[in-house]
Amino acid sequence: MDLFPNTLSFRVVTTLDVDSESQIPARFTGRVRKSANGVLEYVAWFNKGVMENPAPRTPAFIRYRATGLPKQECHYRLGKLHDPEPGQPAVRGYFADGTPRYVEHFRYGRRHDARESPAILRRRLDGTVRSVVHYHDGERVGPVV
Repeated sequence: MDLFPNTLSFRVVTTLDVDSESQIPARFTGRVRKSANGVLEYVAWFNKGVMENPAPRTPAFIRYRATGLPKQECHYRLGKLHDPEPGQPAVRGYFADGTPRYVEHFRYGRRHDARESPAILRRRLDGTVRSVVHYHDGERVGPVV
């Protein structure tokens, strides 16, 4: 159990440290940390057995590199990948140095372009665009650029 500040009060959070996903109870609510050989692999937040963002701008799932830097962040709503706010991607990936690698937009578990942003945008380490893929309600539209 951990105490987290929650605006003007504190919130009690149940935390499980696991070696495998099979150790997570079926309808678990709280935070799960998975480590291997003493290195944190990921932190995931669950609500009644499905991944859910613990706060509006806090991802439900963060995978870490051995260096401790994030490798990937994912936002979930009701157990499905979903953009946390309009125009903000549900998934972000990072290169080893922390530079953004890719972003992906989802709407209730389906890839979907967000406003002027493509559903998938991948970048090279120097920041130039590697590829752009458009989706509408989970269906790919147009060519890969």
